[in-house]
Amino acid sequence: MLTDVDGRAGLACGVRPHSETARTPSIAVIGDALPCLAALCAAPEVERFPDAASVTGSPRAVVIGIDIRALRTRRHLRATLRDIEGQCATLCRRLRRLEHVVLVLNGSPVVSEDTVLRICDSVTRRIHTRLEQACGRSVVITALLAEGCNDRDHLSARVIARARERDSLDAGIALRWKEITHTSIGAAGMNEYL
Repeated sequence: MLTDVDGRAGLACGVRPHSETARTPSIAVIGDALPCLAALCAAPEVERFPDAASVTGSPRAVVIGIDIRALRTRRHLRATLRDIEGQCATLCRRLRRLEHVVLVLNGSPVVSEDTVLRICDSVTRRIHTRLEQACGRSVVITALLAEGCNDRDHLSARVIARARERDSLDAGIALRWKEITHTSIGAAGMNEYL
């Protein structure tokens, strides 16, 4: 469901027509329109698309919003993430410059954050391996659990910085919001990797 409005700025996180973009966006946003992604959607280097198949241009990164509030079990979460895995494969086949996919999840009222983190960590590694085997190139997959995110602008800056990274040892990583509040996603991922 794509219905996000940034109440602070009154900006809708909608699809921008190509004529309104001053330059080619380097980040595409798809998936559920989460409130925490409103500042990211408003950034000049970002363009919103309805789904993976509609992404055009040559973005270096794709951010996928995943609303997990309605999911009641780990099984439902895994099924949702399997669908995301398919979207990542579609993106990798279509976008030759793609280097990063960032999954942003809000919180679940019934599945614990630790469980979501473990499942996402496993999924990011699996997606990375699948894309490497299917497409013959490395795409960094990052999952961010944005539950408790109280600073949309800061989250936007962290995601944009991640999208600009060239090299990364953490090819598939899942992190909590609190792990990136005082350090970059790359540095937090490096700490997890080591």
